Parts: sequence; structure tokens; C-alpha cells
Amino acid sequence: MSPSLDWRRRRIPLSIVVLAVVVALALYDTQVNDGYTVGTWLASPLDWLFILANVVLLFYGVLPILEDRERAATVWQRFREKPEAIAGAAWLGVVYVLGTVGLALVPAPKLDFLNGNQPPIWGTIPADELPHKCAGPVVDGRCHGSWQYPLGTDINGYAMEILLLQGLHVTLYVAVIALALIVPLALVVGTSAGYHGGLIDNVSMRAVEVQDAVPPLVMYLLLIWITGESLLVIILLFGFLGWGGAARVVRSEARRLRETEFVQAAKVLGGSDRHVLRKHVLPAVSVVAIPTATQQAPVLLLTEAGLAFLGLEAFDLQSLGNVMARGLGGQVPMLTKWWVSVFPAAALAATVVSFKLVGDALVEALDPRLG
Repeated sequence: MSPSLDWRRRRIPLSIVVLAVVVALALYDTQVNDGYTVGTWLASPLDWLFILANVVLLFYGVLPILEDRERAATVWQRFREKPEAIAGAAWLGVVYVLGTVGLALVPAPKLDFLNGNQPPIWGTIPADELPHKCAGPVVDGRCHGSWQYPLGTDINGYAMEILLLQGLHVTLYVAVIALALIVPLALVVGTSAGYHGGLIDNVSMRAVEVQDAVPPLVMYLLLIWITGESLLVIILLFGFLGWGGAARVVRSEARRLRETEFVQAAKVLGGSDRHVLRKHVLPAVSVVAIPTATQQAPVLLLTEAGLAFLGLEAFDLQSLGNVMARGLGGQVPMLTKWWVSVFPAAALAATVVSFKLVGDALVEALDPRLG
């Protein structure tokens, strides 16, 4: 037995074991442990959900592609032909690193109204627009930036570099956890509907239509009235109400595959539906679900930012949308303290565009019909 085939057979059992271990650790940490999780890190339920999401995407998104070395080489060859996708992937890598470990490398943000609206190192602001004093030099009535706050501060005196790290942290959690919910749901529903057809197909597609008819914003408003404003509620809504489009794509691919020669041959040789689905159909449709779900990430991120901008998130959650809203509000004009809204808007735009570029490139790289 080749090492590659042996690994393929062990991957799913290993993933179940790893998921079980993470769930057990999460339950112990949240229900039994009264102290810090590791060192001075106190993990929240959302942190544990993020870890679980990474495990799901690793075992059911990344490793299935890498298992087939020939496919992985083809994907990389097609992917690197698109420099814009390479740049997008590089930025997403930066977002992942900064979103996971960035906050551990900087001090906790401190509320400091006296140093609110400090300009970035290369910027200026009228000194009389500051709430108290200028941290840098004052020349001709204008406060110049200082290295104490290289990217400036917001109205509350929070350093913008720390706010950006916190915003990217929220953005990363939204994208990863929502995708980890969307991909498995789309694969299960879409594959079952497309392969079996008949009643299963009808029921599944009616469920998708009902899901599409439910406005996520209305559901969120109802839920926060019951549970209070919560990022976890937003992410779960995105995950459980956002898999319909990907499921339709998977269903179409599964319907095409069930008529192909290799699937028919597997049936003739005595393969059960379960065997054919697990060994032939599911691995093939997974390469459709993953890029399709990735293409949906920009919509999720913009929706979350929009909710935060409208004040429908917890006020103390330093998401990019919340920071932008503070930059546009207050007594000081937006153009005067432009950095408070421009920096988070630029980070959000770069992340959204990167997801779009990477998603499009993955579709073309993983689907031989588009290659």
C-alpha cells in the first residue's frame, strides 16, 4: 500500500480524533477550568470555535487537495499564472498571522481621551481640534504626528495599529468559522441531492429556497433581541444561512458526476451508493465547494462590517466596521481625522478583494473544465 493511499484512509479517522480532542479541551476549559487557558491567555468559546474551524478546513479543505500530488502541482501551476491571486493569497496570509498572534505581540489598548485623534507620523491636524494636547510637535497651529502613535489614534485614544489588529482578528474569525460551517453543509446537502435525486433532491432544494427567503438581517435582529448583541450569533447566522449557493453548485456537479463512466463502472462492479459517494463523488465535488464558499467570503465580511457600522454589534467589539463608524462620527469632521476611517476601510477592502481574487483563481485551478 502506498503512503499516499494509506494517508487517505487515515485522514478522516484522524480528523475525528483531533476534533474530539479539541471539543474535550474546549469543554474542560469553558466548564471546569477557572484559570487561564495557557499562560495569560483566557480562551473564549469563540476562540475554541475558531480552532475547530481550522481543523475542519485543514482536514476537509486543504489536505484533500494536497493528497493528490499531481492535482496539487496542477493547481499551483495554474494559480501562480495569476499574479493578482498570488498577491491576494499573500495578503490573506498576513491577515491570518496578524489575526491569530498579532494581539499577543502588542499591549492591550488603553482608553486615553487626552490623546484622542492624534495624527499618524506623517499627518497633521489643527491643534484646536484635539481634546487635550498634541503628542508631537505643534507647528503653525497644527499638531504633527509622533512615533508614540505611528498610525495615530481614534477619539478614545486607542492606537490605530492595535485597533487594526483587533479588526483583522474579528475579520479572520468571521471568515474562517463561517466557511467551516458552509463547506460541510454544502457538501452534505448538495452531494446527497445531486446524486440521489428524487425526493431527497426535492426536499433539499426546497430547504435551500426557504433558507434563501429568510433575510439574515431580520433573523439577527430577532436573535439579538433575545440573546443580546454577539459576534458569535452573527457568525453562526452566516454559516447556517449561507450554504445554499454553494450547495446548488455542488448539486449540479454531483448530478453530472453520477452519469460519468467511472461512477457507473464503480456501480457495475458492485459498489454501494455509500462507497461510490465516499470514494468517487465526494472527493470530486469538494474541489467545487471550497472555491465556491471562498467566493462567498467577501459578502460575509462586508455584511459583518455593515452591521458593525450601523451599531448592531457589541459597542466594545473593535471590528473594522465599528472603527470606521467612529471615524465618521463625532464633532471633529471626518476629513480632519481621516486616518480613523481610512485605515480600517483599506484593510477591509484589501481583505475582501483578496478573497475574491483567490476564490476566482481556485475555481479555475481546481476545475479542469475551466482550465
